Parts: sequence; structure tokens; C-alpha cells
Amino acid sequence: MSQRKKLKPTGLTSKLRDIPSIKKIDELVQGAKAFEQAIPVLGPFLDVIGVDVDKVKEGFGNIDFEKGEKLLSLPDRFNELFADHGWIIYDTMSVTVAENAIEKAEAGDFAGAEEVLSNYYNKETIEMKLLVDLNKIKAFEPRMRLIKLALDDYLAGRYHASIPVVLALTDGLVNDLHPDHSGISAEKTTLQAWNSIAANSQGLDKLKGILFTGRRKTRTEQITLPYRHGILHGTDLGYDNITVAAKTWALLFAVGDWATKVEKGEIDAPEEAPPMTLSDLAERLEKSESLNVELENWIPRSSISIDPENFEVGSPEYALNEFLNYWMKKNYGKMAEILPLSKSEVKPPLRIKKHFQERFLKSFKFNSIDDVALGNTTIEVNLEIEKRTRVEKKNYRFIMLSQDENGRIVSRNDKNAIWVSNDWKVFL
Repeated sequence: MSQRKKLKPTGLTSKLRDIPSIKKIDELVQGAKAFEQAIPVLGPFLDVIGVDVDKVKEGFGNIDFEKGEKLLSLPDRFNELFADHGWIIYDTMSVTVAENAIEKAEAGDFAGAEEVLSNYYNKETIEMKLLVDLNKIKAFEPRMRLIKLALDDYLAGRYHASIPVVLALTDGLVNDLHPDHSGISAEKTTLQAWNSIAANSQGLDKLKGILFTGRRKTRTEQITLPYRHGILHGTDLGYDNITVAAKTWALLFAVGDWATKVEKGEIDAPEEAPPMTLSDLAERLEKSESLNVELENWIPRSSISIDPENFEVGSPEYALNEFLNYWMKKNYGKMAEILPLSKSEVKPPLRIKKHFQERFLKSFKFNSIDDVALGNTTIEVNLEIEKRTRVEKKNYRFIMLSQDENGRIVSRNDKNAIWVSNDWKVFL
């Protein structure tokens, strides 16, 4: 039996608040509340073991439990308000944008809420999601050329051209990854995954039921939903507007969350982890406290040299310089070290070779290095690439992230930090 036939997700929930990642945070918040309420009783005991009770109280005083409650309920509130109108929340969507839209909708300004959501899908947002999110989906790689052309049309206001292309590529992505090789428009297709904000009955499956209904009658009036059948079959003729175009991008990125789960083999719930010991908890708390201190005190480096001769071993620019030199030497095994850590990546050098074997790096020059966050540095490099008989120079931006051995983002100062990049695939 092929691996594709195993896409039968287990442990699914109807409320997004009940998915494991959100439920875990909820449990932590509820635990913190209970501990805060118990401080008067625990105070004498805490004093005996050397805990500064006043500092503990001060720490809890800084926790905004009401705001935490709003964040935990945000995914469900968002979908309840917007799913019927063609928007669902997904893993990489901006929380701030979602909050602003909810606030306007709940205040009665639904048109303003949709404007907030439409404006979110600007050049910077879409390019970032293509580079960081869709670029790591193997099945989307052959579609990247056309999606970039669709983006050009979208930014130029040619919605009549961008919308059908984005819809078609979304359909094709699902077709490639679904066990039945059926596109998103097929009636039997379900898009669900364990622990996914987008891929569930309240997300993609509900959206699918709205956007992929039959549209046989020709209509000329303007629509606000990207009805796939009506648009691609030429019966909905008033589809070319910013609202429909933005919702089409949002659909693609939500499907991208599902596709990522499929390729990582994370459709089903994993085996239950062994219970955490006291020493595990102590180590995690210590790391968390240390990371918080680093975040508070972190400042980006100043006057970073762009000369590789001056790169410090272990820095993001050093790792990228190594990658580019290995590219020039066609050392695909060493190049694979920059790939984000993934349990599903069985033979990463083959993936590297497949992408780069027709792209030869002739030269490169670092243009800029910017520390964006504690575990994030953006580096722009001028690349001279030869593909077959064509040579082209282009500036390319690599987003370097520091991960630990389990693929979690960590501080750049962590002793186990490894610099990786999701946007290693350079296209001409």
C-alpha cells in the first residue's frame, strides 16, 4: 500500500480551541491562574524553599489573563465571523490582522473588516509566504513560475488574470498530494489534518463547501467569493476585484498548511509522548527563563562586515557562505546542511541535486546582512547563475533561522543552534 493511502487523520476536533497546540497553551494559562490563586496558601511553603513570594506575585501581576483568553478563542471567533464570507484562519496568518478584523466585525463594520483582510495580502505578505511557506512544499515547486506570474498580475490590478491561475494551481497542489488524486473541487475531497488550524471541518472543509458549489447560470454582477466553478467555467463574469483576488491567495496559503502536513507525514496524531519528568520540567523552565532574558536584552549586531573573510564561525552569514561555496562545487551533500530539519526528509541531498543540477553558481557577493530577531537574520546576496546557456545576475534574499536538533527555532546563542533557510531554492 502506498504511503498516500494513509491520509486518514485521527484525533480531529470540531473546535479549534481543542486542537493540541492551542489546548496546551490553554492548560498552561489555566494552570497559571490556579497557581496565582493558590499563592496565599503556598506562600509559607515557598518561603521555606527560598522562593521570593513578592517577585512571584509581581510576575503574575504582569500576566494579562484576559488578553490570553482572547488569543485562545481567536481562531474560533475568526472562523465563526468570516468563514461564510470566504476567509478562514490558518497557521501562518498574522494574529494582529486577525484581531483587527474581528474587532471591526464585532463592532458592526464588516466592510471595514474585509478591507483589513484584503489589504493584508500585499506584495510583502505574499512574497514572504511564497518564499518561506510554499517554497518548502516539494509538490509546489513546479508551480512556482506560474504563481510568480500570477503575483505580477495581482500587483498590477489584473485580477481577471491572477485569480484563475491561483485557483488552478491550488487545485493542482491538492490533486498531487491527495490519496485519491482528486483536486480540491472534487466532492469527495476532504482536507483535514491533526493539530492544524486550517485543515479541519471548521476551516478548509467548510470553505470548500462554500467556494466549490455549482455555478451553472451565467452572472454578470460582481461577486465577493472566489467561486471556482463559476470563474473557471466562465459563468461568474464579475469576479475580477481585489476582494475575490485576496480571498484566492488566502485559500492557497491555507491549503499550503495542509500540504505541508501531508509532506511531513503529520496528517495523523503522533504516538503519545512519555510523561514529562520533574527534571524535564525544570530544564524546560530554565531554558524558557533564559530565552526571555535574552529576548529582553537582545539588540541586533552593528556594522556587520559583508566580507566573507571576516565572517565568524557559527554565524548565519558563515553558514550561508559555506552553502554558496558548496553550490559552486556542486557538493549537494554539504549543501543539504542548510535545509530546515525535518523528520520526513529521507534523502535531502537528492532534493538539493534535483533543484540545482541545472543551475550552476558562477560567483556571488554579499550585499547586506540584517539581524531581524534573536533567531532570524536576513541576508541579501548578488548571485551570478548559469542555467543551460543563459547567465543571469540577480539579488536574492535568504532568511536564515537558528534551529535546534528537533527543528525548533532557538536563540542564536544556543549551543545546539544550527543555521538553516526555508528559501534555499533559488529560481531564475
